[in-house]
Amino acid sequence: MIDSFHVELTTDFSNLVIRPVEKADLPTLEWGQKYIKYRRMFARLYNSTQSGDTLMWLIQVPQGELIGQTFVMLRSSDHSAANGDSRAYLFAFRVKPHWRNRGIGSWLMHFVENDLYRRGFKYLTLNVAKDNPDALRLYIRLGYKITGSRPGIWSYVDHKGHVHTVKEPAWRMEKRLPLHTSLD
Repeated sequence: MIDSFHVELTTDFSNLVIRPVEKADLPTLEWGQKYIKYRRMFARLYNSTQSGDTLMWLIQVPQGELIGQTFVMLRSSDHSAANGDSRAYLFAFRVKPHWRNRGIGSWLMHFVENDLYRRGFKYLTLNVAKDNPDALRLYIRLGYKITGSRPGIWSYVDHKGHVHTVKEPAWRMEKRLPLHTSLD
């Protein structure tokens, strides 16, 4: 298991760290008020990291600012997404806007893919919203293929206890995991 991963992206981005989310990090995953609505979900997901069903990572700069986060489900009731053995499902992938288009997203995806490969997973699946062309381009550039369409209907309980249903039509994408040795 990888505890952290350091790489110098450019002279401006040395010493960025990818590390597992700790319980004390949960409030920072909300990015101020932007994702406060997911507070309960973040706590539930963190609890599932303790049983080994989910992985949660963040990217941090030396001053401590959280600039990215990603979550991967290892086991799911939808075995076409994650079966706990050969297939994992990336279901959250965020880089703060002012850090985008600098290679950080590609670097984070390579990290996730390598970690899953080392754990014995052969495929990584994900859903990308049909109205998110930037993310779709990134995943295609990284070798993901569209394998189908999903209605993208899911729900969550917000920080105030209200249930919300999200309708986010998505493309299902998949990639066979190779071991990356560079950031090409």
